Amino acid sequence: MKVLKLFILLILIPCVSLWAQQDTDAEPFLDNISKDLDPGYSLKIEFDYSREDLQTGSIVEGDGILYLLGDKYKLEMEEFVIFYDGEKQYSLNLEVEEVYISIPDPENKEFMFSDPITLLRKYKEEFKYRIIGEASIRGVSTTEIQLYPMELGGPYALLKLYIEPNNSKLKAIRIRHKKGILYSMFVSGINHVEALENSFFQFNVTAYPNVDVIELVQ
Repeated sequence: MKVLKLFILLILIPCVSLWAQQDTDAEPFLDNISKDLDPGYSLKIEFDYSREDLQTGSIVEGDGILYLLGDKYKLEMEEFVIFYDGEKQYSLNLEVEEVYISIPDPENKEFMFSDPITLLRKYKEEFKYRIIGEASIRGVSTTEIQLYPMELGGPYALLKLYIEPNNSKLKAIRIRHKKGILYSMFVSGINHVEALENSFFQFNVTAYPNVDVIELVQ
């Protein structure tokens, strides 16, 4: 039994050492992504997505647009629009015509992973990372980089980036939730747009006169 335990330890120690260090070969890719996503001007990111329940096999698919300016964002999907003006978050459900207003804690891991694009700007602070190798995403050859949260108590176990090696452009993101949910985001375009006002990232009551406003702010 002692021999078996020693054998297991000899296997695990190199793995622990590997993830205790950052893969410097991945950093040029991640640095370029971080700069692309925080250029100092407004961005429009177009994508389609899937949410797969790995336990039941059910899949939900759709497309969306994410507008970014610094820490502010507006996320538009088929039935939902989420606004964040740097302080308040407005979660609008178009189907039931309700909007929930809250002040999320920027240090809360659930909040941070609701906007993985913003999270990638802080990859050195939040993740351990390494290059896995070549991977094909929808027929496009990419470099796969895996990122593991440094704080293991959060809701997510693994984040994967797929980056085009010839131009370091982000092609896809996959996030694995500890409850067995796999989120995939496939980027179709990242473009500079005209300067967006702060009001663009806030819920406008007059634009949605039939929506019930539910304040969660204490």
